[in-house]
Amino acid sequence: MISGSQRPGRVFHPVAADLPPGRPPAVTPKHGWPAWASAGLMAGANVLAISGIRVPFLGPAAGFWFLLAYPVYLLYTTSVWCRSSAAERIGYSLAATLLLLMLTGLGVNTLLPLLGVQRPLDPVPVVLVGDTLAVSLYLFREKRPAKLAWRAQIQEARHEERRLLVGSGLCVACTVLGANRLNNGAGDELSLVALAGMVAVFLLLLRWQSQLRDGTTSIVLYLLSLALLLMNSLRGWYVTGHDIQEEYQVFQLTAAHGRWDISYLRDAYNACLSITILPTEVGQIAHVDDPYVYKFFFQVIFAFCPVLVYTIARRYWSEPISALAAIYFVGFPTFFTDMPFLNRQEIAFVFVCVAMLAITNIEWGLRRRRLAFFVACLGVELSHYSTMYFLLGTLLAARGAELAGRLVLRRWRRPAGQAGAHRTPWGAMAQTVGFGSILMVAAMAFLWSDLATQTAGGALIDAESVVSALAGSSSARAGDVSYSLFGGTAVGPQTALNDYRKETFDERAGVPPGTYEPVAVVARYPTSVVSQPSLPLTGAGRFLSGLSVPVEALNGAVRDAAAKGEQLFVGVGLLTFIVMPSLRRRVGREFFYLCVGSTAMVAVITLFPDLSVDYGVLRAFQEALILLAPVLVAGSLAIFSPLGQARALKMSTAACLGIFISTTGLLPQVLGGYPAQLGLNNSGQYYDVYYVHPQEVAAVNWLAGKPGVLPNGIQAEDFTNRFMFNTKAAVNGSQVITDIYPTLVRRSSWMILGYSNIHTGQATSNYDGDLLTYDYPIGFLRNTKNLVYNNGGAEIYR
Repeated sequence: MISGSQRPGRVFHPVAADLPPGRPPAVTPKHGWPAWASAGLMAGANVLAISGIRVPFLGPAAGFWFLLAYPVYLLYTTSVWCRSSAAERIGYSLAATLLLLMLTGLGVNTLLPLLGVQRPLDPVPVVLVGDTLAVSLYLFREKRPAKLAWRAQIQEARHEERRLLVGSGLCVACTVLGANRLNNGAGDELSLVALAGMVAVFLLLLRWQSQLRDGTTSIVLYLLSLALLLMNSLRGWYVTGHDIQEEYQVFQLTAAHGRWDISYLRDAYNACLSITILPTEVGQIAHVDDPYVYKFFFQVIFAFCPVLVYTIARRYWSEPISALAAIYFVGFPTFFTDMPFLNRQEIAFVFVCVAMLAITNIEWGLRRRRLAFFVACLGVELSHYSTMYFLLGTLLAARGAELAGRLVLRRWRRPAGQAGAHRTPWGAMAQTVGFGSILMVAAMAFLWSDLATQTAGGALIDAESVVSALAGSSSARAGDVSYSLFGGTAVGPQTALNDYRKETFDERAGVPPGTYEPVAVVARYPTSVVSQPSLPLTGAGRFLSGLSVPVEALNGAVRDAAAKGEQLFVGVGLLTFIVMPSLRRRVGREFFYLCVGSTAMVAVITLFPDLSVDYGVLRAFQEALILLAPVLVAGSLAIFSPLGQARALKMSTAACLGIFISTTGLLPQVLGGYPAQLGLNNSGQYYDVYYVHPQEVAAVNWLAGKPGVLPNGIQAEDFTNRFMFNTKAAVNGSQVITDIYPTLVRRSSWMILGYSNIHTGQATSNYDGDLLTYDYPIGFLRNTKNLVYNNGGAEIYR
């Protein structure tokens, strides 16, 4: 199952250890041309940032290099990350740089107003922050330099490695061009070429694994992950997505004032420095249109997360198993369809990966591991509240499972006669995170979310909902639970819409008469759910249909099998570790129980209805895969083990790539017969709800000039927070967008119908975390309000 040639090396060695025998490690001269070139680039980035001069492509690249890439490089080349691989060094350095930017940004945001600077996050202060950070890290590196040999490693690249690097780079180019083609109304050909290329590169990566170095595998994984993310994030010329619209709101709120203040909008989103201070700093230096801070630069950062998943897996598993783990991580639909619209969680995931790297680093002492773990947890808390809650719950569940295991199972001891053997993860990693460490993490969450920003109310409400659910008084349940093996079925769409209608009437209660349209009027306009249409069958789909193969049923069955199969693989993998002591000793007690804790948290979020609505089962499973991805692969190997070791690995590879081909949309796009996905089509539910059209922007610009707009309120689909802004100067955090569902229509409000509302006659509401698309009663609107604006792609009523 996992033996013989599949066994990994036990410890990562520094990069210099990978040099050919007899070649000394290269040492970069202290003040050679790279140092002068860096100084010149810094000066250029300073001038561009302060002057506001925009140089297409080169300017944003220089700004991003100055603010983030160069500090990461300086930290990477220090000796502080001793006995760590290249990927680990980059991961630690990236997390440290992100945290430094958020903390220094918070520092100048707090201190400069006391000195009379009322806009501490304007370009000049941010440039000074970048300069101070770069100079400080440069001086720090001068005192603690590391002897690295990355240049020699580049020169030693084999033909197979070069081919994979070129192929993965071409995939990135194709996804960018493919997204632009779709945005311009063209077809999906380039995007399909990109997906097919990814499958080919992954296949070659697995086939040539014995001839590749970990560094090459990491770069290939990074580039392919970036390609998948950009395929969705670059859709549209404006802000496209769900949570990103509220993230963009708090980003613009900070940028408009040149300062972050939780009092501007006391909301959990505004408490996330990852989407307030951090994007403001990047935007002030890079000088790109604000949406592209999220649409591009944040994706460049998050694409390194799968590399860290691979690095964590390499602690205990061979290269093929670790690579499959990374492919499962990026092939999970949430990674590329939702994470580009959850920027705060993207940054938080980087910190979670680094926290897990620190815990599992047996080359570091206990104090060093705990210090790195606490620093990473601080980054998680400042980045995203619910990721922190999931991490805290995982730690608690892992600790509880370990204590229960001591009582029920026999104690985990090394076999007799091995007392003097080489230190194993089991012996070294038993107590990195104890109850004291968990209390420290909980204190971080309490201090920031409750005391500093006073935004922990949502977590308290969720805790109360768990108690209510235990008492059987909660009926909410997100539709995503239907994919789970843990039980529970989601409420049907029409039933959910009827429940939503009832709740809207409750919302009207207690409001002054005349606020809403009369009940007798809205009662004449019932709403019915609309099923999402499938793509028409392609030539290949019609060919299979002619062979009596039901294509739509096939696509649905493959997706369902992928979701249930991954969970089954995880369960079998954990069971395998329980019954095989040798595998437990390989991964270590703490890693095993962290995997158990992650699984337990996914189960809790699935089983407790309100948690499944607020936190999302799929997002929870994506976070759990940071640890569970290699366990998933181990479970697939165990299932296929009766076929023999070699065939089991081949079958596991086939299952992994098959799931990837389906979930990324390649198979449905080639065959048809499945709902359209945003990254490949100009249609589908995500496109209708989240894609911003120029006509809608024009309508908002027209509305901006009308008096009384914000006091009277704006109503639009539940997801159109972009309509909250007229100009940056008008942003004050008090505007509220409410749904256009008929029972919620206010008499005095301005109402906007977007492009999809007009062209499909449908609207979508968000209820219990699910999208409910229904036929909108346009007659109701025309009988109760006046049409005051129409440009063919957007209408405004008053």
